[in-house]
Amino acid sequence: MPTGYTALPKVYDRWQQTYGKDFSSLILPRLLLAIRHYRIPKSTMLDLACGTGTLAVMMAKRGWKVWGIDASEGMVAESVKKLVGSDKVVKFLHQDMRQFILPSQVILTTCFFDSLNHLLTKKDLLRTFRAVHKALLPHGYFIFDVSNELCYKSLWMRTETIDHKDFTLVLKNNYNPNSHLGRSDVELSFSNGSFNNQCTETVYERYFDNEEINELLHKVGFHLLQRDDFNFTRMQKVGKIKTWWVVQK
Repeated sequence: MPTGYTALPKVYDRWQQTYGKDFSSLILPRLLLAIRHYRIPKSTMLDLACGTGTLAVMMAKRGWKVWGIDASEGMVAESVKKLVGSDKVVKFLHQDMRQFILPSQVILTTCFFDSLNHLLTKKDLLRTFRAVHKALLPHGYFIFDVSNELCYKSLWMRTETIDHKDFTLVLKNNYNPNSHLGRSDVELSFSNGSFNNQCTETVYERYFDNEEINELLHKVGFHLLQRDDFNFTRMQKVGKIKTWWVVQK
């Protein structure tokens, strides 16, 4: 498993803005609706694979005590920058999602933007579910999404180029339906003079079907409350490319 993004943290937020809204802003209404629906008390939460910390900061502004964990040192560094000048406190930690440890348990854990798809084996997914289960208070909630196979067959079978005033990002995507593995070769070049060289990295993801995920959740001790496919983007024609899960300890 990769240890986390190295090139993408430099441009992650600006890349997201090229789609109109960042993923955290798009997913927040769905998350808040689930919190209200299941009457989850406003308390402590963990945003696992928190990226640049946007969602964690949003939830802190809404009164939650938030932890954020990511395997990428670059992502954690970008997250910490968002706390400068703010009176909101979020504790960001550089840890592996498969074996993270929190100082205290939380009532809610979230994990969004296909972060769990970065785990390439059922063993690693099981380890992550166990770590989340351990981190939750009794009857705590785990809300997450994964990219389903429609996403990989529609979006991971082509090359995408994002031209920004400061950089050009090229994603050379490929998905193997037999192995359920996706690969994205990332090429990042800057045009503003901040960096003189091109950055490259390779991102791997795996599609897990609902039965595999449900089996592992049950094995750990989670109870399924909700599962449905959805589309968070403006590209409605691609269909429901994400699967939303709500489970309880």
